[in-house]
Amino acid sequence: MNLCLSHIKVILLCVAGAVAYGIIHDQITARLCIEYFTIAHPPLPWLNSNSPTLVGLAWGVAATFWVGLALGFPMALASQSPPSPPVPLARLGKAILLLLATMAVAAMLFGLAGFELSRRGILSLPEGFSDLIPSAHYHRFMAVWFAHGASYLFGLLGGLYLIISTWNQRGRPAILQIFPHGGPAVIRTILVVMAAGVILWFRFFRH
Repeated sequence: MNLCLSHIKVILLCVAGAVAYGIIHDQITARLCIEYFTIAHPPLPWLNSNSPTLVGLAWGVAATFWVGLALGFPMALASQSPPSPPVPLARLGKAILLLLATMAVAAMLFGLAGFELSRRGILSLPEGFSDLIPSAHYHRFMAVWFAHGASYLFGLLGGLYLIISTWNQRGRPAILQIFPHGGPAVIRTILVVMAAGVILWFRFFRH
């Protein structure tokens, strides 16, 4: 039971980190170019507002919780599965904070690059957006677009690196079995399958 609880704590830590980053990130980018969310994204059914605060809050959660889940489950398995001693939660928290800080720096640098490339005319808005977005926001849109792309890229690659390095450092424990034996193994496998289903539904099948 303690083993299962430790897995859940790691998953919640990853989700909380991803969502917190997303909210802070989108509070900034929504104020730079609200059209990135209201025009370049499909509307959220529960959001009926153009307030940068509300838009940043809603998208900060909607666009990141699935990333936290997608990385949280393998991180929990890689860091907590027997027979090696589990990785302390505090140690994982520090590693995740470092990753989030790296993502923030990358987002800022890539955002500045996107703004400058747009300002110099090297890059232009994606086709179809130029008539929908005010011309005064063209460069800001590119900055926000690049910043979001950098956050996703560094977040996913950095998260995978943390998972693999943690797994290697613990002697590569067997984290999943095709036919699990015992209650904890069965529960872990069911949770992984359920999480994968939720992530796939939210990203590809939700209307």
